[in-house]
Amino acid sequence: MLAISTLTNLAIAQANYPQRPITVILPMAAGGASDVLMRSLSTALSQEIGQPIIIDNRAGANGLIGEELFSKANADGYTLMFGTSSATTNLWLHTLNYDPRKVFVPLMRVGAVPMALIVNNKNKVSDVKDFINLAKKSSPPLDFATWGEGSISHLSAELFRSEANIDLHHIPYKTSPQALNDTLSGQVDMAFVGLAAASQQIKGGRVNVLAITSRDRSPNVPQIPTMIESGLPNVVIESWFGFFTPQGINPETFKVIQTALTKVINKPEIRKNLENQGYRVVGDTPEEFKKFYLQEIEQNGKILKSMKSN
Repeated sequence: MLAISTLTNLAIAQANYPQRPITVILPMAAGGASDVLMRSLSTALSQEIGQPIIIDNRAGANGLIGEELFSKANADGYTLMFGTSSATTNLWLHTLNYDPRKVFVPLMRVGAVPMALIVNNKNKVSDVKDFINLAKKSSPPLDFATWGEGSISHLSAELFRSEANIDLHHIPYKTSPQALNDTLSGQVDMAFVGLAAASQQIKGGRVNVLAITSRDRSPNVPQIPTMIESGLPNVVIESWFGFFTPQGINPETFKVIQTALTKVINKPEIRKNLENQGYRVVGDTPEEFKKFYLQEIEQNGKILKSMKSN
């Protein structure tokens, strides 16, 4: 009897939801890795769920502006968030009036991408060892760009700095495209950016990429070595991207969204497109994503506390 009741509720939810467009808050700027990934999914997701998907870019403060907006969203299924690792760091950096461990409900981690160490072409270096030697001789220290304190680009650079035993000067920007563009133009010496966001510049030869932070080389750019191969075995870090719903969402509505996302991420053409852009497709369950998300919060909290104590 209970099983029949559950199926009936699900059928009702599927019949009544959704009835209007769904907004996805994206706490990063247009043109960044999360934006590229979300737009790669939006058309297929719209077709699967039967309503338009509206992407609402709310960039700034390492995702905090968009995340705060999402924390106040109605739990009716018409507002989702396409979050990144910033959702695991901002509670350690700011005094929030909400707890992201409670109000952000993990739905699906769609994918992940390694970070790429890029340097501007004014610095005539050919590999990580050359860059480390240059950094050790530079006074004042070389600059590195990020899209905000506590961002994955910042964590990557601090991990690199610590493992390489070099001094670097942090220049935070509001968005990842700004950090990338100023590194390309020579205003900043280096940056860690998502491999997918920089893929076109890499293929066009506009940027000097020294290494990526995955355990293995990317099949998308197999010529670029890993940090492990470059002599820094502990510099392994990924930027990840996933969907969240607000706390209190109806379980049947949650299931409708999850089912649509699962169908989309399992489409061969979608997976191939994402992999060709440099993403590692994940597509995990809500339970798997929740476990990963909470672990990331604790791990990144330790990294940030260590940074402040140094």
